[in-house]
Amino acid sequence: MTQFDPSIEELRERVDADLTSFLAAARNELPEAGLLLDEIDRLIGAGGKRLRPSFCYWAYRSAGGEDSPEILRAAAALELLHTFAIVHDDIMDASDERRGEPTTHAKYDVNIALLVGDLALVLADAALMGSGFSSERVLDGFRAYSRMRQQVIAGQFLDLQAASDTTISEESARKIAVLKSGRYSIEEPLAIGAALGNAPEELRRALNRFGAPLGEAFQLRDDLLGTFGDRDDLGKPVDSDIREGKRHVLFAKAVALLEGEDQAFFVEKWGQGAALGDDEIARLRSLIDSSGARRETERLLESLVATARDALGDLDIPETAAAALRELARRATDRRT
Repeated sequence: MTQFDPSIEELRERVDADLTSFLAAARNELPEAGLLLDEIDRLIGAGGKRLRPSFCYWAYRSAGGEDSPEILRAAAALELLHTFAIVHDDIMDASDERRGEPTTHAKYDVNIALLVGDLALVLADAALMGSGFSSERVLDGFRAYSRMRQQVIAGQFLDLQAASDTTISEESARKIAVLKSGRYSIEEPLAIGAALGNAPEELRRALNRFGAPLGEAFQLRDDLLGTFGDRDDLGKPVDSDIREGKRHVLFAKAVALLEGEDQAFFVEKWGQGAALGDDEIARLRSLIDSSGARRETERLLESLVATARDALGDLDIPETAAAALRELARRATDRRT
């Protein structure tokens, strides 16, 4: 097995150290926002895989870029962007827990949470723009970064629109998953890293062929874990997707496969929040399983992962970078959290 340097764990530690330094500097420049900055620091410190910074970093290295403080800061910017996204997402989902810790609006209130999310977004911009790359490289990377921000907001909007749609098609559910998470989690971080590394267009397209199916597979795994995972591993209730009524691929497949009284129960009870009893949650979960929706979703995920692996095998990049991307792909789709 090809070794790569830094390892996934070492890169995460370096990203975290850079974020700590960046936030400390921000406190000195803006002491009035100390509470908001402390909350951003708390959320980042609570956990997370740092997948977005890692995919960005290794796409940059795939393009021949050398390890440097500049790519570390640019990659760390994506974790700040992710912090913005999860704070606002938790507000919209009325989630009280993430990574085993209280969400920001649960700890303080919605107004504070909105400001924390907004500040994380502004700081993400500042980290990327001030990363130290040439203005030409930053501008190139910012195009993908801007796309990434727009897509995650559009995906969240479609998710909200679909909340009352009991007949959502699998195609629509997959589109939401790609916009809300797939491109934002893997595809665009790869594009940002490639741009910062001045990758040729051919390599950028090849990385896209790898990242697009992998990003969708990542979200499918997230949906499966959100329904069938373990609470201690996830750091949040595993029935939250059911109570919130997520219109994901699992839901769309289950509605299409169920019939009669089972289908009527599933559609009626899905998304009833606190009104759902434990026995009803268990039955809804069982119907996803017995209908074949869980099995079909797993098969779709495996097919997407296979497509991504084939695309990665075709990449003309240093073997160390290929090994890192293989391991990141595994961790993104074969995981418990």
